[in-house]
Amino acid sequence: MSLFKTILIQALILTSLANSAIAAHLVSAGTFVPYFGKSQSSDSGATTKFELTPYVSYGLQFHMFGAHYFVPELGLAYYHESAKKTRKRILFYHYNFSYILNPSFIIRYGFTTYWQRISGDGGSINLRNGDSYTDYTALSSPRDSYYTTLDLGGEFFLKPNRSVRLDFNMMNARDLENRAFNYILTYNWYL
Repeated sequence: MSLFKTILIQALILTSLANSAIAAHLVSAGTFVPYFGKSQSSDSGATTKFELTPYVSYGLQFHMFGAHYFVPELGLAYYHESAKKTRKRILFYHYNFSYILNPSFIIRYGFTTYWQRISGDGGSINLRNGDSYTDYTALSSPRDSYYTTLDLGGEFFLKPNRSVRLDFNMMNARDLENRAFNYILTYNWYL
């Protein structure tokens, strides 16, 4: 079974569980920053620290025991990179757990499965390559990639049903040289 079908089935399960009286509903909006500190963002060699990439998600919060909760969440990020003439759409499925430290702060941990689709209009693009510029072939047909990250984050409650969340996602956890991080910064509404 393809990863897309698996994520679709999980989304349907999440939707069917939404009618359950034992779950709190969660809606989030914010920004997704991929390859934090690793992706080059300018000709001078500066790396990405922050960018506004629209991110929205819907999740449920199930009480497990004590101060522990299971928080599955389905998210979507979409952005356009004009320099590379590409568009990216990323579908997230978070399998996170949370632990309530106190009434205003939660620790979140778990893993996320990503399905990323990159598409472009073809042609060529001129990008910096060392001290000079080189023409590269631009992507002309969609390309999909799948990966899983380890997640760690925190959520601070501004009100009982409103919060701000920062999640770090670690890619290539076992490969020190190729390890990279994403982060998600969101404002959350518990319904």
